[in-house]
Amino acid sequence: MLAFHIGPCRVQFNFSFFALIAFCCIFTGAKGGLACFLAVCLHEASHLAAILTLGAYPEKVVLSALGCRIEITGQIVLTDRHNVWISLAGPLANWASAAISLVFSLSCSTFFGASFAMALAHSLPIEPLDGGLALRYYLRGKYAQDKAEQISRIISLLFLIPLATLGFLVLLNTQYNYSLLALALYLMLYLVLKWDLSAP
Repeated sequence: MLAFHIGPCRVQFNFSFFALIAFCCIFTGAKGGLACFLAVCLHEASHLAAILTLGAYPEKVVLSALGCRIEITGQIVLTDRHNVWISLAGPLANWASAAISLVFSLSCSTFFGASFAMALAHSLPIEPLDGGLALRYYLRGKYAQDKAEQISRIISLLFLIPLATLGFLVLLNTQYNYSLLALALYLMLYLVLKWDLSAP
């Protein structure tokens, strides 16, 4: 674990964050690892920018393999609508960077691949990915909290079944690429057991 302070904000990098970058370097080379790191930085910076735009300030930022956990000061109360936009800011930034890469004919670049993968994964309505969190916050504005969380969990499981199936097929075809299957299994454990490996 690596931790330091930027003003009053504590920034913490968990071991799993560095493991993810190492994993990308192993399977895609140094360029792939760098592209993944840049896509992650853009993604998380967009979340932070959305929070700052709403007048909130981070007190603690924890980065792990599954993203960034941001704790804000108690000076402002963020509504569910605010949290929807904060959640979507990350994948929207990755979609924008992927689109810009296409415009400049960089569709074969590692940065395009990393941006597209980040955007697609975090757009899925599966908790604790950004799309799933945005869905839960949206539903909480329509229904009681317990009902909203129940609906969100059902939708997450409905999307997880084909995702896990796809991950298994990828593993069978490649004989080595288990990353998608591992992600699906982790998300299932998170939903069923609330087993959050991204916790500090």
